[in-house]
Amino acid sequence: MDILRKTVGLLESGEDLVLVTVIEAGTGTPGKPGFKMVVTGSEAIHGTVGGGALEARALEDARKALSSRQGGLISYDLADLGMICGGRASLLFEVLEARQSFVVFGGGHIGRALAPILESLGFRVTVYDPRPEVRQQMPDTQMRTLIQGDYSDLTPVGSILAASQFCFIATHGHEHDYAVLKQALEQRESYRYLGMIGSRSKVRATLRRLEAEGRQKPPFLYAPVGLAIGGDTPAEIAVSIAAEVVAVRSGAAAPHMRDRLE
Repeated sequence: MDILRKTVGLLESGEDLVLVTVIEAGTGTPGKPGFKMVVTGSEAIHGTVGGGALEARALEDARKALSSRQGGLISYDLADLGMICGGRASLLFEVLEARQSFVVFGGGHIGRALAPILESLGFRVTVYDPRPEVRQQMPDTQMRTLIQGDYSDLTPVGSILAASQFCFIATHGHEHDYAVLKQALEQRESYRYLGMIGSRSKVRATLRRLEAEGRQKPPFLYAPVGLAIGGDTPAEIAVSIAAEVVAVRSGAAAPHMRDRLE
């Protein structure tokens, strides 16, 4: 039960992992049916399938499974692994993917419309906003947490941002947007999706500012944000952003608003 609780905890924290379970084990083999081992994407190891050469091979195969996102049942001849106990062992490799983290900076009209859509898409959403009234407007849910803090210092959400590949910036001021953008770029080398609200003129000015400070336009920055599907209400903008996230996540071609920047 301890290893299962550990597995759940790792998934909740955003870690993808492989759960390795001994299904069959011959007499004399070090691992017994039911032994479990967890191998995470960050190379952490918890539990055991018996140690020795069998575990070393299982670790190697677990990393391959995590890389390919394909699990399965593997049978090992322990004599072939150099184990004098001999016999055979069968291990099940299950690839378990954590809910991806998505950080939304700004709990205004668009943030409030976007967060529940992201939740429905399977994201664990963290909303970061300094305003006390946002707490009443956006109560926490099972898949959403509001963290209050100043946009000039993202320390309260730093560890979450560091583990997130997706975030969106829509604060209540252009200077706040820029402050968050700079810190987000300093927090991680890259994201799969970093969206930022703003008109084309604002985005151009932001990119000039970044360039003046020695930073080129990141390829993962989507600004102006969203897909070109029309509509200008907060709900419609939220739909266009969510659709863009789906397109990026699935690698599909789509009419991005940022492509109209020039």
